[in-house]
Amino acid sequence: MRTLQERREAAAAPLVDVLARRSRLLVLLAELDEPYGKAYVDAEAAGWTPEELAQLGADEPAKRPRARSKRSRSSTKKTGGQVSGAAPESGSPAGGIPLQDGAVATEGTTLDAASD
Repeated sequence: MRTLQERREAAAAPLVDVLARRSRLLVLLAELDEPYGKAYVDAEAAGWTPEELAQLGADEPAKRPRARSKRSRSSTKKTGGQVSGAAPESGSPAGGIPLQDGAVATEGTTLDAASD
């Protein structure tokens, strides 16, 4: 029975060594998660696509860093729900379109070729 137990212990010794090394490497790998995520996001911000990064061997990070705004929240402008550059309610982005003779054509105005 002792011989059997000694063989079992001898067979488990390499496994115990590998498990210890593996545990240390997993800790080191976990420490790289944050800088890896930041570097990946920085590469995307610089114009790299996820497909291009994958070709380099960079997998999308499991945890992306939280976006940090460079401006404080108090300095952001409130638009009241309006999007800048949107067309006014009249439908024309310019409000009125000047004609060659100085008149203004607005929405609903029809131009008659005979009036020129």
